[in-house]
Amino acid sequence: MIRGGTTSVGLAAATIAKSHDITVASTSRRKERQPILRQAGADYVFIDTGAIANDVRNALRGGADKVLELVGTTTLRDSLLCVREPGLVCMTGIVGDKWSLEHFSPMEAIPTAVGLTTYDGGPKDFMAMPFQDLIDQIVAGKMQVHVGRTFRLDEIVDAHRLMESNAAGGKIVVLT
Repeated sequence: MIRGGTTSVGLAAATIAKSHDITVASTSRRKERQPILRQAGADYVFIDTGAIANDVRNALRGGADKVLELVGTTTLRDSLLCVREPGLVCMTGIVGDKWSLEHFSPMEAIPTAVGLTTYDGGPKDFMAMPFQDLIDQIVAGKMQVHVGRTFRLDEIVDAHRLMESNAAGGKIVVLT
């Protein structure tokens, strides 16, 4: 499951997972974004109210195997409840604009047999990324890049505003 599925990272993650025949569930706070998630490969779409664990557990027969947490601390506790045992939640984004957890008790928040990890995409991971393989899949039409909007370089301020509003619906491309 991808929490924050309509972010550019979420859309890319869904596309990559689908290319490996993985069942994908994605979330969005806005119902009108469901088609974007489906186009990226989501088999299940959940409208994120902040408390979707029961819906996820019911739809996915006990929960997701893994959750990619892109929203961050505002949904982390609920994401931990979305996972079945043994499962894993990887927090790698904080688009929810809250950087820390208040009153976090790991023994209460993390269910038994569920793991919590983080990923920051540092230089070592960046260099290990199989970019050529991804490019080859895109060129062959096996994988799709979801472009939300294209800007000219002189429109960079508008591009940045769109990025901050989290309303692009895909990657923002700036042409020089």
